[in-house]
Amino acid sequence: MSSSTTNTSNANGVANKRAEQMKKLKDANNKYKDLLKLAKERIQSQEEEMEKLKAALEEAEKKATSSSSLKQQTDNNSISNAYYSYEYTVPQSTELAEQDSITVVRVHQRIKADLLHDGNNFDSNINEEENGQNNDQSSIWALIEYEHNLGESADAFIGSTKRFQRWRKFSSENDLTDHIRRNTGEPIHLPPYSLSPIQSQQIEEEARQAVAHVTEEFRRFRVRAEVARKQADATVKALQSNNVQTAQRHIEGQDLATELEQARTDHEQLEKLRADFAEQEAQWKEAYDVLLHENNALKSSGSEALLAAQWRQRYETCLMEKEKAETALAIERQKLSKESHDRKKEDAGKYESKYKDLKESFRLYRKKAKEIFEAQQNGDMAVIQNMGDSSSEDAKISYLRNLMVNYLSSDPAVREHMEGAIGTVLKFSSDDCARITKQKKLHQEGTSSSWFG
Repeated sequence: MSSSTTNTSNANGVANKRAEQMKKLKDANNKYKDLLKLAKERIQSQEEEMEKLKAALEEAEKKATSSSSLKQQTDNNSISNAYYSYEYTVPQSTELAEQDSITVVRVHQRIKADLLHDGNNFDSNINEEENGQNNDQSSIWALIEYEHNLGESADAFIGSTKRFQRWRKFSSENDLTDHIRRNTGEPIHLPPYSLSPIQSQQIEEEARQAVAHVTEEFRRFRVRAEVARKQADATVKALQSNNVQTAQRHIEGQDLATELEQARTDHEQLEKLRADFAEQEAQWKEAYDVLLHENNALKSSGSEALLAAQWRQRYETCLMEKEKAETALAIERQKLSKESHDRKKEDAGKYESKYKDLKESFRLYRKKAKEIFEAQQNGDMAVIQNMGDSSSEDAKISYLRNLMVNYLSSDPAVREHMEGAIGTVLKFSSDDCARITKQKKLHQEGTSSSWFG
């Protein structure tokens, strides 16, 4: 039995170890899954960022294309009326000098001259503009649309006004503001500073470099994520293969050294338990011998005292049994008294009905007696005699009938009380009573103990 218990405990230990290994494998697998999930989420976020950058780049290209096309269209429309050059060195002609007949309509575009030469100073120049600071070395070029009032003309089909555009150079923002100021009418609003083609190319080149950098980072991240995923898969496969190999070795019996060591340990524990049991048995044997010697000594020398002790124990046992019997008897008496009390209540109801019947019979008897007394007062003796005989017989028959009906419809316990009344009314003799008692004893085991079977 001990060997089977040991084998069971060994099996439980092996099962627990396997369960722990499986739990560790599951935990590691869950961790790798979480890492893969995080990598996928990061890849997805990088893709979304790439899409946003591509969309921004496309939008910037569209804006640049639209602005260049609009600029080209404006130049084509106003090529006859505007002087335009990327070098901003268009001289002022004498015929387009400022006159009273020429008014400023709007400012289409304005560019700072230093931005054309140093694109890196663009942010600093914009900040200086926002802070209200102007650089003395910078100049402002503005594309201004003018309206020339030609006055009266003989040709009715030719308009009296002519619009044209011109690039004008100003040394400061205040000069430009003074030039476009109107004394009357709606004021002219200055447009924001425009980028030169060189600056646009620089911004486009920076955007392309940023997209290339993000693309390269995304490619490297995908490579790292793929390598991490493959490493995780390899680790999981290795753990699973190790678990399978361990189980296979255990099934095929290759793990015999461990089992042999466990068997040796179990054998040592078994030998130790046997030695403990032998020592305990020797102690019990010694105690038994001591008790046996004491018992023999008591039997030989103090047998009377031992007998008295035995009778004392017997007396105490009998006394306890007596107390239990008295307690049970008291309980039964209480039950019996309760049942008799309930039965008396039931008999009281039955006797009450019988009392009512007797009262009715007595009322009839008094009525007949009253009639006889009245007839006697009148002196009709024959009627009295006949009435007395008839009334006496009727009263007896009525009383006897009521008595028998109550007797037959009552319980056996009530009949015993009514039998005495019937014997008194019918005037039974002692022989009749003895005969009745004898018949009752003979029929006592029957279903009914009444006189009428």
